[in-house]
Amino acid sequence: MNHILEPDVTWLRDPGASVNRLTVHSTWRSRRPLQMLSSTWQVTGATGTASELIHRAPSHQNFGATSVPGILELDGSWMRGEGQAHEEDASRVGDDEPSDLARASILRREFIFDAPLKEAVDRGWMMTLTFGGFSGPLYAWVDGTFVGFCADGFIPAAFDVTGALQPIHSHTLVVLLMDSPVCCHGLFREVSLEARPPAHIVDVVPVASHDGRAGALTLRVETTGGVEVHAALVNETDQERLWSAVASPDEVFDVRGLDVIPWSAEEPALYRLIVTLRDEEGVKDTVSLDLGFRDVETTSQGVSLAGKALALRGVTRNECDGRTGLAVNIPEMLDDIVWCKRHGVNTVVIADAPGHARFLDLADEYGLYVIDCASNLYGPGVARDEAIEAALRRDRAHPSVIAWAIGDEEDELRAAHALDPTRPEYSQARFPDLRKVRGEELHYAPVTVAPSYSGVTVRNHMTFTSTSDSGVPVPRGRGGPRNVGVFGVPGCRAGRDGLSSRCPGRPRASARSRCVCRTARAGRRRALRSRTEAWRCSARRPRRRRRSDGRGGDSNESPPRTVL
Repeated sequence: MNHILEPDVTWLRDPGASVNRLTVHSTWRSRRPLQMLSSTWQVTGATGTASELIHRAPSHQNFGATSVPGILELDGSWMRGEGQAHEEDASRVGDDEPSDLARASILRREFIFDAPLKEAVDRGWMMTLTFGGFSGPLYAWVDGTFVGFCADGFIPAAFDVTGALQPIHSHTLVVLLMDSPVCCHGLFREVSLEARPPAHIVDVVPVASHDGRAGALTLRVETTGGVEVHAALVNETDQERLWSAVASPDEVFDVRGLDVIPWSAEEPALYRLIVTLRDEEGVKDTVSLDLGFRDVETTSQGVSLAGKALALRGVTRNECDGRTGLAVNIPEMLDDIVWCKRHGVNTVVIADAPGHARFLDLADEYGLYVIDCASNLYGPGVARDEAIEAALRRDRAHPSVIAWAIGDEEDELRAAHALDPTRPEYSQARFPDLRKVRGEELHYAPVTVAPSYSGVTVRNHMTFTSTSDSGVPVPRGRGGPRNVGVFGVPGCRAGRDGLSSRCPGRPRASARSRCVCRTARAGRRRALRSRTEAWRCSARRPRRRRRSDGRGGDSNESPPRTVL
């Protein structure tokens, strides 16, 4: 990849591919030195032509303060900076403002390498700068040197900054963040520095499946250098190695007959895949990720898992919190996951743009089916194609992702299928918005106790009735499967104080007829009262004693009455 050293304003006029961006890889854990740059940053708003903003950004001096991850609207940095910038521009250009003025934010952060990163720099390792998420087109400079550009920030963008680092103690990172149609502005996910050895793993592409009897794994590892790749599949709970093999970096691992439990939303069994790159000197790089073994396919009836049709009972999730905007923290993600499990929701449709990778990790662990998507910030074109590729590369290793919602463009569908032929395109799901139904306390099915997982690592203890054997039909229409309400009634919702008085999914036959939900609830109450009365009567009824003369039969003597 040719490294471009100068920023260009034409990248904004016709958004295309990112500049100097490294290949997006699967979400994994690694032993590489990592330094987080998420803290208090300097920030200021600016207006001007795009070329002026690009020229001013590396040397700008007047700054306020903001938090990263965060959004600028939360602390007023975006609007306040914009007002100050308008005043500065008015004094500079007068009343005749150029017609191509653009709004932007300039963010700045000074940092010093910590000990592990400093040691890696001294050893000549590659230094990468990663932006986890940002609101619009981004230009970045390190120590005054341009390092990269990216138009869409919903998938992490990493840049090689090794050549930009100067031999000084304190380093400076400057970001020019242009305005965009996104609901809020800022660096809303983590920013980090990572050191990669000269020979390192670029990406890990596992395809894990299960035929109902045993698991199968096809594994491809992309590397830069190295002599051999070691791969191992581990059951963490029992500390048992289920499989291991060694191959050259250009070979593909293919193993069958693995004794593993299939992954599902009811039984989210995960196994740890550990991949190590070695050469003559020893271990060079190691990464690990969690795998779930399952088969997903589409039929005329919808989506099926392990040959059984899935009753998708879902919600639509747009990752935007009412308080923090796009800067959603792990507690908020976990709160959404737990709410879904408690209320019988088994499917989450990601809307508009990819969410945080940690949400998919939680969906893998707790057991939720996810219909994932790519960013739709831009229309068909180079930027859109790159957004699709980035989303599929990051999320295709997650067992919770059962389908993609890419769209109807034939070229986009072909590109998605080339990157991931194992998952179907499923854009027909129409489910209610998660934020709205949380206020209405929507229920899909009663909660049951989680089953035993045969010693496999399972981190959740909440589940719900089986989606494949529950017998609850999935109503289908022009828009695909609709949401199924309480007790399988389409569209039935529950209020804060109990079940709703009228089920919108069932027409009223007469003025005196009631919703089936309330009828079922009243029936359960009557049955409970009947059982209670029967128990009370049996407790008060005199019990007959056995004869004490050894001849059997009943005695006419009654025991003392029990008073409750």
